[in-house]
Amino acid sequence: MEFSLDKKRMTVEVDRLSNLSDELIHKILSFISIKQAIQTSALSSRWRYIWTSMPYLNLASEDSPRLSELQLGKFSEFVTHVLSNRNDQIEVSSVTLTFRGEFNNATFERILNYAFSHNVEQLNITCLAGTKSDFPVSLFRSPSLKHLTLTGDYYRPSITTTPSWELPALATLNLDCVTLCDDNTDKSAGLFYNCENLKNLTLKKCRLRGLNGFNICHPGLSSLTLLEGCKGVNVVTPQLKNLTINNCRKIHVISAPNLSSLRYRDHHGYFHDYFFVDDDDYEDDCSYKDDPLQLSMEPLNLEKVDICIYRFFEYKKYTCKIVCLLQQLHSVKFLTLNLELVKLLASVELISHQPSPFVNLKNLMIYPSNVLGPKATMSTEVKNYLLDRSPGATLIVVSHEEVRAVMNVTSARNLMNELHVLLDEWKENSGTNKDHMKQDTTPIATHMAIVHEQGKVEDHRVHLDTKMKLHFGERVAHIKSYWEDTNEQFQKGYKNACRTTSLLQKIEEVLTKLPTSCQPKLQARFSSLCAEADTIMDSVTDRMMIQFDKKPSRSNVFFHEFATSYHPTS
Repeated sequence: MEFSLDKKRMTVEVDRLSNLSDELIHKILSFISIKQAIQTSALSSRWRYIWTSMPYLNLASEDSPRLSELQLGKFSEFVTHVLSNRNDQIEVSSVTLTFRGEFNNATFERILNYAFSHNVEQLNITCLAGTKSDFPVSLFRSPSLKHLTLTGDYYRPSITTTPSWELPALATLNLDCVTLCDDNTDKSAGLFYNCENLKNLTLKKCRLRGLNGFNICHPGLSSLTLLEGCKGVNVVTPQLKNLTINNCRKIHVISAPNLSSLRYRDHHGYFHDYFFVDDDDYEDDCSYKDDPLQLSMEPLNLEKVDICIYRFFEYKKYTCKIVCLLQQLHSVKFLTLNLELVKLLASVELISHQPSPFVNLKNLMIYPSNVLGPKATMSTEVKNYLLDRSPGATLIVVSHEEVRAVMNVTSARNLMNELHVLLDEWKENSGTNKDHMKQDTTPIATHMAIVHEQGKVEDHRVHLDTKMKLHFGERVAHIKSYWEDTNEQFQKGYKNACRTTSLLQKIEEVLTKLPTSCQPKLQARFSSLCAEADTIMDSVTDRMMIQFDKKPSRSNVFFHEFATSYHPTS
């Protein structure tokens, strides 16, 4: 009876998932590889061909950095199987392609050609350690592609390409650890000139190789992000509204009259892009200390500016250029500066001879970027330089203690969220184990009841003799399985207990650092989590003790019954 109920319950659960629409199932399967998606075809006839109509393709080679020819051949065969068995009438909305080792150019080309011929809109390509790829420009031609992400190896360049791709619909481009080679003789054309609809461009840790630097000249680009290592870039973007620059060298914004938001970070000497420094670049690195961001001289209508400069050494020439940069930001309304930069400004006499450039300032925020560094204050001279021409502006100075408090509150919340998830998972697994224990006791109890009932029968010895012979091997296997399962449960419980106590200790340590105003609410949640953790650990411990107490005695009774009752017949 119980078996039929379990079977019915299982059928209902399967049907719930199978009754989802193909579109929703495709979305769920998009988070796993196509190989795993194909494996779901074994679930039922409903799932047999689901993968063939998926608009998402997630292909990944083996994890080994050095694949043998046999392995490469198998991956090529797998790709052939996927593409040839997929429903050819269904378009491809996105392709994610990951190579963790060597790969076959013909296979790569076939995947791209298939994707482009099926109007792919999003393409993500990752080439990790062991692969050095020169991407043929001819492959990147698609009238439908809107989003492209190329990711190379973090420690050494693995993707080299020229940016003269013919992608007229491309709107978002993200390049990470990619070497771009400018083979265009017309330097006024600039990067990505064949991507006429490009709106968002992000370059991170990219090598830009060209004779006279690189020009990003694009009439429609609205958002540009340059991160860690990009150098020698000239920007001419009349429609640019958002510009973010983090730890890059020799960035010249030649023309961006519509720029409304600027975020500039220079942590030279702290976050140095050593992975991307060649011997030939050493001279450039030495002169970098005198070369911050340079803007064009044309009027700007900036709304928000956030500048954070943190340097281990003070260079007067560099600081003077920062002052010149601030002079160009006269229209800004919301200005954020780090306290270390304010201290840097106080070290030069230049600001004492210059009027305040900020005539429209509404809000000025000063904060420390290094909360562990020495405290610094804003001198009267610097304060006058920043606020003299905007007397109605609101000044907000964030202290080291306030920044640490925010960081500690965030840390405490994150740790509590992590603990909450762990306890929920532990509770769920403990409930499953409890049900398993109940089911596990049934065969033993039933078996022993049968043994004792048979003792009332006259031919007890003969019957028991036969019964024991039949079930001895089965019972030994069952007991062995039980102890293996018990050991597994113990190991999981020990691991969860260690994680729980570790998180509780970390949270308690962070709570002691919080300001008094932030403690009550977080302390109440911490107390609740402590009580829940205590209850769960006590419950798990009790069940383990009961299991250890009862199971061995039942096993001993079984073997005792067998030893005293089993007499071979002659």
